[in-house]
Amino acid sequence: MNYYRAYGLTIESEFDLPELPTTTDRSAEVSFRRGDVDPVPKSDGQKESFRSTASENVARLTYDPVGSFLIEAGTRVTFDPTTNEVVERVITRRLFENQMMGLVLHQRGHLVLHASAVAVDGKAIVFLGQRGAGKSTMAAAFHQAEYEVFEDDTLGVRFEDGVPTVIPGVPQLRLRPQTAETLGIDSVTGSTFGSDSEKVHVSLSDVPDPAPLAQCYRLKRGEPFAFEELSLSDKFFNLLSRTFVRGLLRDTDAAGDHFEQCADVITAA
Repeated sequence: MNYYRAYGLTIESEFDLPELPTTTDRSAEVSFRRGDVDPVPKSDGQKESFRSTASENVARLTYDPVGSFLIEAGTRVTFDPTTNEVVERVITRRLFENQMMGLVLHQRGHLVLHASAVAVDGKAIVFLGQRGAGKSTMAAAFHQAEYEVFEDDTLGVRFEDGVPTVIPGVPQLRLRPQTAETLGIDSVTGSTFGSDSEKVHVSLSDVPDPAPLAQCYRLKRGEPFAFEELSLSDKFFNLLSRTFVRGLLRDTDAAGDHFEQCADVITAA
């Protein structure tokens, strides 16, 4: 059995997840196990390789090339792989470390964002934006300037006495090779799967402590470089659009709490 520490939780895993920091703590709060999971059925005419279904505290996801996952009560993830070979692939590890942990955090009452974040003077600075807007690039630039990185993809925010607090996730950056070269990062490893095959990985040795969220920035391509203050409604809808489980809010009966969390982040930032 393997034991890891990520997203503020101790994880007990049957599967090897070398991207995550190991721990000697055996009081696991989340478990990753192999087991039987019924695939999410396809609807008539559906061709997508990914399907999901959810209710309060239960979610089931099927990735046709990989297998099916069952996430329960924010404490258990059961994986039923299509083949034994798929278990060791990088894509499977990323599903555990990001997608499954994102749902675990959601079930535990956290706000989960598609975002990157860095630690500056004991506080968390968050970068939001559409795919390709530069979230990982911004985190990597701060890393090169010797700031610690919380996460570059699936960002967890917990609420302590109403204060949004960013927690460290997977200590790794994923960058396009030309981005790593431009920033002078040479300690990279390759990737060999799916849509991420053009990116390289950068392992991070330093993991920051949880920190209060101080500021959110929406990244947007354009010239010239400038800062623009958003209206309150734009802040809310931009934040909501980058939340991890927005498509499952109605099914999980979490929309009210989720909107309140987004409002708390806007107030804090």
